Amino acid sequence: MEWLTYLLKVTACTVLFFGFYLLVLRKLTFFKINRFYLLITLLLSFIIPALQFEVERNMPRLETELEGMPELKPIHPAPIQLIQPIVVEYQPEVTPKIDWLTLMPYAYGSIALILLLICVWRLFILLRHTGTYTKNNNGLKLIDKAKGFTNCSFFNYVFIDGSTLGELDLKVLLKHEEVHAKQYHSIDKILLMICKSVLWFNPVIYFYDKALEQVHEYEADEFTSANFGNQTYANLLLKLAISKSNMPLIHNFVKSPIKDRIKMLFHSKSKNMKKFRYLLAVPVVMGLIWLFAVQVIYAQHINDDSKPSKNFYQGMLKGKVLNTKKEAIGLYTFDLLAEGKIYPIEATIFKDKIKVGDELIVYIDAKGFNMKKMDKNGKVIAEAKGPIYTATRVTTLTGVLLYERKIENHAFLYEANKARSASSTIKSITKGVNGNIEKIVLNDGFFTINLNLATQNIKNSDFKIGDRVLAKFIGEKLVSKNTYTTDKLIVLYSEPKKYTIKNEALYNRFYFGDGKQKIVAVKNEPAKISGPVEPKIISFSKITGDVKHKISYMENAVIDIINCRLEAKYVELDRANNKMTAKNAVLKANEGGSATAKIIVFDLSNGTYVAESGNRNLKVSDGDDPDLQRIRDSLTKVEESGIDKIKNLISPTNKKQNESINNHFFKDKKLSFSSDSVKLSKTKLIYHYTGNVKIENDGLTILASDAIYVKNLNTLNARKVKLLSKDKQSIISADSITLNVENSKIKIFGKKD
Repeated sequence: MEWLTYLLKVTACTVLFFGFYLLVLRKLTFFKINRFYLLITLLLSFIIPALQFEVERNMPRLETELEGMPELKPIHPAPIQLIQPIVVEYQPEVTPKIDWLTLMPYAYGSIALILLLICVWRLFILLRHTGTYTKNNNGLKLIDKAKGFTNCSFFNYVFIDGSTLGELDLKVLLKHEEVHAKQYHSIDKILLMICKSVLWFNPVIYFYDKALEQVHEYEADEFTSANFGNQTYANLLLKLAISKSNMPLIHNFVKSPIKDRIKMLFHSKSKNMKKFRYLLAVPVVMGLIWLFAVQVIYAQHINDDSKPSKNFYQGMLKGKVLNTKKEAIGLYTFDLLAEGKIYPIEATIFKDKIKVGDELIVYIDAKGFNMKKMDKNGKVIAEAKGPIYTATRVTTLTGVLLYERKIENHAFLYEANKARSASSTIKSITKGVNGNIEKIVLNDGFFTINLNLATQNIKNSDFKIGDRVLAKFIGEKLVSKNTYTTDKLIVLYSEPKKYTIKNEALYNRFYFGDGKQKIVAVKNEPAKISGPVEPKIISFSKITGDVKHKISYMENAVIDIINCRLEAKYVELDRANNKMTAKNAVLKANEGGSATAKIIVFDLSNGTYVAESGNRNLKVSDGDDPDLQRIRDSLTKVEESGIDKIKNLISPTNKKQNESINNHFFKDKKLSFSSDSVKLSKTKLIYHYTGNVKIENDGLTILASDAIYVKNLNTLNARKVKLLSKDKQSIISADSITLNVENSKIKIFGKKD
């Protein structure tokens, strides 16, 4: 609705400018200056809202312990924008309503166009009468016309009714119309007709039109009466006052109010000192520019001595843990006292490894930022009390590693149109004898991408070694570890985007002229097909569709796809191209866990999707538990707390279920269980046995207080264990054991025999 905002700003400018004219300038007899004031302020009313200036102001820094949220910028823009086709509309259980906001621009444009066409039609009618004329010595083209619009002028065409005018009257009239012609008043009339068509809803524009026409007549009256006398000229005005015309493009001799014109003839002239009043319009102009064209940006400048430490944002903090707590947003944090200041640090992943009083070394590479928890509609439902810092590495003072953030690097990302996108730095540029670029080598510190351009005949001296660039390409080949090569460059941008190398043929295949992506498959590249998928539509608040192109557009949709549930504000389902695009979406796995993205594009033909500028594969779940990695990590070193962590993942069953589970799941295994109770996870992959647990495996008997069996790992973990040999004679006691069921290998911890 930017167009509406712009028009409203234009309207506000016309109101203020014309209000100033009525209050300060209208009664002055400087008619030429008044004319130009009206014209210039009308043009400024359209120009000022279109201007854009930025003014930076320093904002005093508050004395706080923590920094504010930094400005976050995405690596790449969202890959696509949704298209909203509206051909056939269906809205379940909802009465169809007219979208007035959608219709508003069409209604406004239609009225403006009709008014412009009427203006053109009137001009055409006027020009039809200009075919035959007589030219006088002053350059006026005289047209004898007794009916319709007469005793008026348009540019240097003067329409007169000679039968009603005497010789003196005719001279006075021609002198009056000569002023209109020489001052080009008709151009003003045409300009006002266009402005009235554009601002037809603005009542002030019609006052502008009348005021400008009145100024025209005052200016012509002043000049004419100076030649023939005020009394003679006033008598002629009264004589011709009975004739009228509705043609808005002409200057009729008596169209403006006769009373005002005669009063102005005998009005005393304004003193030249009053011309300074026009300078009062300058503050009005500056005020409107400040109001509509200037954007104030408040910048907070931080003094070096106010930072927590000199190398804080790319270094470490050494301090003591004061407390641990759970934030309202659901994350766990601890307060670290370092260098006399307190820093809340997020510790959800490693909260069990720290306790109050621990002395730690915490490495941080970013400012603290405010965390918020929002519902699916984007409404904030919980918020942290202040900025929270994230750690990249946490160790004890003795160097024991408690946590380290692992960042997975990628050579490039996949866009929705299957083009590859890589942000990197130019390492070298190779040119041929003729000056053409043959090769550009990119390296971001981890990966090397060789762009072979010998066949593209590119001459470019803008790009230099060390420049930061964004490359988009296809057809890459892995030639060695972390090194790719391709001869199919699509486009290479400098960052910021100033210089460009573009392969027009490939670019037009993947992108539109405005840079938006075309969602198409790459025909010359093999795709990994996991089989077509069919989305199951659960619910939506509104659906529209394009029957011809097989496109459905849904709002507030809930859709099941493969083993996930998609909840999105907008969904476009393209049956013809087997694509589904979701905006403001949440993708929830049936086993647990979720991901949120602004744009998710699904390829229904092979079961893949692209979220933002990244690429992942959707596959039918093999039953892997969402917390399996955490379980796998805990089982690598058996501790009593390992079982306790897994307990929270499973739900209770009764003894009948216990017996049923054992008989069903282990009937073909060498492993058998008996226990007082059994619990299992909702994915039926993790079994927790408690109370007099007895396990038989290949002749070995294991007695334990409780045990956990993980199907995917085929691993048993038990504690407070007694091991009995086949002959039941040899007994070994231990704190805990790990048993690999496949090869019957046992790891024993805390042996007590």
